[in-house]
Amino acid sequence: MAEKITLKTLSERLGISTMAVSLAINGKPGVSEGTRMRVLALAEELNYRPDAIAQSLRLSETKTLGLVIADSTLSLFAPIIDGVEKTAAEYGYQIILVNAHSNALEEQKAVRTLVGKRIDGMLLAASMLTDRKYKRFLAGANVPYLYLVRRCSYRDGDYVVSDNVGSCREMVTHLVEKGGGPVHFLNLPRPATAASDRLSGYRQALEGSGQAYDEGLVHHIEPTIDAGHGTILGILDSGETVRSVFCGCDLIAVGVMQGLWERGLSVPGDVRVAAHDDIEIARYLGVPLTTIRVPLFEIASLGTRELIEKIKTGSDQRIRRALLSELVFRDSA
Repeated sequence: MAEKITLKTLSERLGISTMAVSLAINGKPGVSEGTRMRVLALAEELNYRPDAIAQSLRLSETKTLGLVIADSTLSLFAPIIDGVEKTAAEYGYQIILVNAHSNALEEQKAVRTLVGKRIDGMLLAASMLTDRKYKRFLAGANVPYLYLVRRCSYRDGDYVVSDNVGSCREMVTHLVEKGGGPVHFLNLPRPATAASDRLSGYRQALEGSGQAYDEGLVHHIEPTIDAGHGTILGILDSGETVRSVFCGCDLIAVGVMQGLWERGLSVPGDVRVAAHDDIEIARYLGVPLTTIRVPLFEIASLGTRELIEKIKTGSDQRIRRALLSELVFRDSA
């Protein structure tokens, strides 16, 4: 078994005190520059690595963040994970990633698991725990936490998200101007704060275009291909006129377009389709999808930076940021 290299090992090899070695490695004053260079050179040669656990006990920190993602099977979380990991690394932090499987109970379990790992802070990506009823539970974790992508429904919470209201208003306005008919909205499930924000944008677009809001055109469904497919078939089979469809996410739109084609309708000739997220497959569909590109990497990076700064400073100032999204116009609308 290879010898474990410790501060004591370095001190014995160099003939200096353990305290001097510690000061040199941690960049503290109290040792000469020559001694510091000797210590660092030997530490590199012997591949010395600090004992993270012992160090965290001394410093009362672990330099570790917890990241809870709603569902690891969805491709939109790849840039979120990338943004969190890269930004955390800049500050010397590591990440513990836990999948909540789009389930509130699983997410609470994930939070408890992370707290048991003595994390310094926590990021909740597209969380299911955004309602006020979960505030006490999260506060009980006794670590700073911040929501990514999906904001909390209460005011005194920290989040970094996209401007759901503004981007959806712009996209629905585009559909109204191009389609000239009613815009069906296949939104996300009702409890999601993103769903209420996107509905606000939808309503503002109709009001701005002089169209009356019709609750019957709005459907709250699961963010899946099957849900989009089944819902649009139900709408068409009921005899409703469909001219434009705005979808709460790209996966819903994929199902919608398949359903339209099955009923002999063309996209965008007969029906215009637009969506939200701009996941990777959106541009590679048979008819490339018009959608809203969310700056997921930037949201994750900024959120991580803000959380770490809060941990370092102990600030109690609220973090509420909404980054602009980009409308991507392709062939579907």
